[in-house]
Amino acid sequence: MLPVYREKDTLVHGLHPLTALLLVATLAASALLTENPAYCALACAGTLALLRLSDTWEECKPFLRLGLFTALLMAVINPLVNHQGEHVLVYGPRLPWWGSLDITLEALLYGLFAGMRVFTVIAACGMLSTAVSPDELLDLLSRLALRSSLAAALAVRLYPGMVADAARLREAQLVRGERLADGKARQRVKAALPLWLSLFRGSLDRAACIAEAMSARGFGSGKRTAWRSRRPRPRDAAVALCCVLLLGSEVAALAAGRGYSFFPSPRSPFTEWSPLAPFLPVLALLMILALAWSWRRWHWLRSRI
Repeated sequence: MLPVYREKDTLVHGLHPLTALLLVATLAASALLTENPAYCALACAGTLALLRLSDTWEECKPFLRLGLFTALLMAVINPLVNHQGEHVLVYGPRLPWWGSLDITLEALLYGLFAGMRVFTVIAACGMLSTAVSPDELLDLLSRLALRSSLAAALAVRLYPGMVADAARLREAQLVRGERLADGKARQRVKAALPLWLSLFRGSLDRAACIAEAMSARGFGSGKRTAWRSRRPRPRDAAVALCCVLLLGSEVAALAAGRGYSFFPSPRSPFTEWSPLAPFLPVLALLMILALAWSWRRWHWLRSRI
């Protein structure tokens, strides 16, 4: 399934695009900046909860499957290439030019942690793709690079239509008895050639129609106008404040030297925290989740923000 944006009545869909970008960047940075697994687990749980509350779980399933596969792959590969750590789980054979293939508990835990990092980033990118309007994002980009944003906007518009055309053409070929998946690679390529030619001709026709529509609307003849302008609302200020609080607490912890290391032996991720260190990011994330949860349930608060 192709993940696409669909307008819905949720907090994330109602945010200003800059605020939505800040939210996604904060969740991804929270997982990437820290070496503490507790912080990373907090960012991962918050991202998954926001996917649920923004009603984009089904649309984000391709991203979640990709992230889960990548995370498991990293968890498997890391113990095979990283032999640091004091607690050896499996004593493997010794290979020339490579060394021993011992699997340690620390390497396994670090592989799981690295996989959770990647999973969180991919899930956050999925939320950006399915809960934030690409037209509004490209409109922001157009103020910096008009030609690049125009090319990106055309690609965003044409790609879903081309995918739908390909599915319809493939179904038509199968109904006519074409064997698209049988035979050798050369025969499959030859059977799929009419499909690609039809897609190419359809793309040219669609591009010509878009060019005519842009010319009829006077594109490039004067100052650009907009049908509506998206202005920041109080909800954008509240979410932005929570993002600054969440990311600032992690940066402050890193600056204070409260790092975490899996090697040579893992320890509790809470031992070096100050009393406010776990409280601030949890509070910021809970505030964002509370706003998203109350968006459809508390109409008085929604009308004020």
